[in-house]
Amino acid sequence: MSQTDEFQPLTPQQLTQASAMIGKAFWADPLSIYIYPHEAERARRLVLMYSIPLRYALRYGETLVASGLTGVSCWISPEYTNLDNLRMLRVGALRAACGMGLVGLWRINAADSYTRNIHRRCISEPHWYLWLLGVEPALQGQGLGSRLLRAGLERVDAASLPCYLDTTNPANVAFYQKFGFRLVHQATIPDSNVGVWSMIRSPRRILSRIY
Repeated sequence: MSQTDEFQPLTPQQLTQASAMIGKAFWADPLSIYIYPHEAERARRLVLMYSIPLRYALRYGETLVASGLTGVSCWISPEYTNLDNLRMLRVGALRAACGMGLVGLWRINAADSYTRNIHRRCISEPHWYLWLLGVEPALQGQGLGSRLLRAGLERVDAASLPCYLDTTNPANVAFYQKFGFRLVHQATIPDSNVGVWSMIRSPRRILSRIY
């Protein structure tokens, strides 16, 4: 059975629930803590913050969802990896921004601008962008994230294209390296203590079986 058979695309009706799950999955991520250091505010606002990648992927890429919305991945198609402001507006980024708080929004914009610039410098050829991969905290470390990643990479490899990702959690670097990603850039978001690790995976050949 293909890895992709285990997962389904996200539907618009699942957005709120999926955003809440991602907020919990990234609760302790260094970027989440930097943007919303106070836990009460973080609990309220991460849902809005992480709804944007989900909405963008629904319109400009592909999503994979595990049963019960216990895991989600967002893959941005090669034509749309330049996350320009017009497309962000089309997916409701401005509406979401109204609920993010002034300080949080300033930090989000600063981090986003910085990481977008790194992305552009690291890879210019057509590629897929793994924007988001998150698993329900109670299920982390049990293999669901690995299966979600493999399922998405099957599609990437079918297109014979590289894949780019960035992460602000240093613990994720070794995880992604196991799947063929290599570290190409490391930096720190200005005026913060948040590191950014940029990684690229070269396309893998898919060998058809001969019976």
